[in-house]
Amino acid sequence: MSSVYAQDALLDAARTRLDKRDAAGAYALLSAAEMERAGDVRFDYLLGVAALDAGHVTRAIFALERVVQQHPQDTLARAELGRAYLAAGETETAREQLRLARAGKLPEGASAAIQRVIGLIDQVAPAPGPRLAGYVELGLGYDSNVNGATQQGEFAIPAFGGILFETAPENRQRHDEVMFAAAGVTAEAALSPSWQLVGTTNLRATLDRVVHDMDTTFLDATVGVRHTAGPHSQLIALQNSTAWVGGGLYRTANGAVAQWQSQLGAAAQASVFGHWSHQAYKGQPERDNDRLLLGVGAARQSGGRGPLSYGSAYAVQERVSKGGAANFGHHGAGLRLGLEQ
Repeated sequence: MSSVYAQDALLDAARTRLDKRDAAGAYALLSAAEMERAGDVRFDYLLGVAALDAGHVTRAIFALERVVQQHPQDTLARAELGRAYLAAGETETAREQLRLARAGKLPEGASAAIQRVIGLIDQVAPAPGPRLAGYVELGLGYDSNVNGATQQGEFAIPAFGGILFETAPENRQRHDEVMFAAAGVTAEAALSPSWQLVGTTNLRATLDRVVHDMDTTFLDATVGVRHTAGPHSQLIALQNSTAWVGGGLYRTANGAVAQWQSQLGAAAQASVFGHWSHQAYKGQPERDNDRLLLGVGAARQSGGRGPLSYGSAYAVQERVSKGGAANFGHHGAGLRLGLEQ
């Protein structure tokens, strides 16, 4: 905490309660003294933080506005003010305050946290005008088993009386140096104040120095529309995914994705999503299937300022097409949990 917020008995007691995540207790202490202490930036900052974390958003905005009016360079107060405006549903004002805060001097880690919040705002309420973003990745590595095979040179099949069969050299475990490359582009354009046209393309490839029959290339493309209404957004899009292995076409998948997402205050987010696609394998029609995935996700920043926790759960089913082999079907479930500081 900056020396600007020098301690006195009341502020020290309120700060202690905030450190214990007792925002309601801290707010009760400070709000009782607001008439006498309003205008003192040390007091107003703590009052704003306590009010925001206790759910008194309007009082938080008033208190934090008093701080930044007297000290425009106070990036911590401006960041908290951005969080308060986000909780109030004023996303454009929140975005502007957070960007001003990020441009100033911040404690280690605070800038990354602010960028995450700006990213959430951009998902819920994209900034006006077209947006274009992209990335490129390159890497080198070594794979001790590039073809995912066994080291054994021979194997026995019980159905043939245990007769030993020799494994062809190219089907045994092989190692190689590998180069990785990836690139992608995301574009958005407003169709109206609440509707956006969105599109994404990603290309990923691995190139082996010797074992070229295991080279892989994946191309994904998505195009759809997103509707935004307050803290809620819905996405409906068409998707295509194509995979090549060893320079030849391996699989294509065409389908659709839908997602509902909601910002639950300034520090939490929830989503429901689904994806359907038809997967077709070249030269292997018995493997063709329809794939359905349904799931839910959530993210929350503890105390509005602490670690970011997130998770998702999903169920998936792949049903082979008519005439296909049932053993190529699949069903399962998954759970993902994470924590970021």
